[in-house]
Amino acid sequence: MDDEKRRRLDCEKRAVGLLARREHSRLELARKLADRGFAADEVDPVLDRLVEEGWQSDRRYAESLIRARAARRYGPDRIANELAQQGVDEGVASEAFAAEPQDWAELAREQLLARFREPPADFPDRARRHRHLVRRGFPPDLSHELAGWWPDEDVGPDFP
Repeated sequence: MDDEKRRRLDCEKRAVGLLARREHSRLELARKLADRGFAADEVDPVLDRLVEEGWQSDRRYAESLIRARAARRYGPDRIANELAQQGVDEGVASEAFAAEPQDWAELAREQLLARFREPPADFPDRARRHRHLVRRGFPPDLSHELAGWWPDEDVGPDFP
């Protein structure tokens, strides 16, 4: 076996090993392989083959990331930004958001309850809550709408 073929097989083995642990975007996988000493002309054909055979999918990666970040109560703006940083096409990201529907308002309420222990006392407190939700990636209009929200007192401690 010649040296070039051995390098290609080693590159493919490492890529599959990375994908076996968790989903990766194509860009993320290319970066990790480059960090391991593989040149772009070695990586691109391997990644093309992995995409072709269904081992790597930016759509699957996006859906996985959306589920994981929503479980940690991050908003859609932050998730979309992270997908863009990982090289996921905007159209693919939109399809993944449609495939993984979330109640973003409910997630924002859960985040408010997790972060704050009492209802907003005054305008600066509502502004603080608004900034917190925006930093977590919720749309500014939703953050504005929920900044003064607090559950009714007749709702039990298990809310939401």
